[in-house]
Amino acid sequence: MPTNYRRVADWAKYPELMLLNRFDWTIPVALAVGLFALGTYLQQFYPALGTNGPQLLVWGFFVSTVYQFHVTAAVNSAAHIWGSRRYETEDDSRNNWLVALLGLGEGWHNNHHRFMSACRQGFFWWEFDLTYCALKVMSWVGLVWDLRPVPAEILAEGRADRHDQRAEH
Repeated sequence: MPTNYRRVADWAKYPELMLLNRFDWTIPVALAVGLFALGTYLQQFYPALGTNGPQLLVWGFFVSTVYQFHVTAAVNSAAHIWGSRRYETEDDSRNNWLVALLGLGEGWHNNHHRFMSACRQGFFWWEFDLTYCALKVMSWVGLVWDLRPVPAEILAEGRADRHDQRAEH
C-alpha cells in the first residue's frame, strides 16, 4: 500500500525518512545478512563463544521479529482490554504494566491516547518506559532533539484522577 503523504506531511520533509520509506526492505535484509555474517565470523575466530551464523540469524532476526510483532499486537489488543484507565479518552485504551514491560514502555497505552505527542508513554516515575530512557540518552549526545514532554496540566489531571480513584476505595 503506497504511503499517503498528505497524512504525514510533517515527516515527508525529511529526506532520510523518505529514503527509508522507499527502501523499507533494505534495513531488515541488511540486519539479517549482518547477523549471519557476524555469527560466521565469531564461529571462525572465537569458537569458544559457541555461536554461528544460523544461530545469530534465528535469534537475532527471526525470534526477535516474531516477539516484536506479538508485543505490538498486544499493545493494540490487550492494552485495550485489561489494565487501568487514568484518563477518560474516547476509546478503551488502558495502561497495562505487563505489556509496558514487554513493550519497553508502550503498554502505558491510556497515557498515550491522552497525549499522543509526548516522547514518553510512562508519564509518572513508577511507569517504567525504557524507550523514553533511550530517547533521553540519545538527546544528551545529540542524536535526537526537540523531545516533547507531557504538559503539566495533563500530569496534574492524571494525578487528580489517581487521587479520586483512591478516595473511592
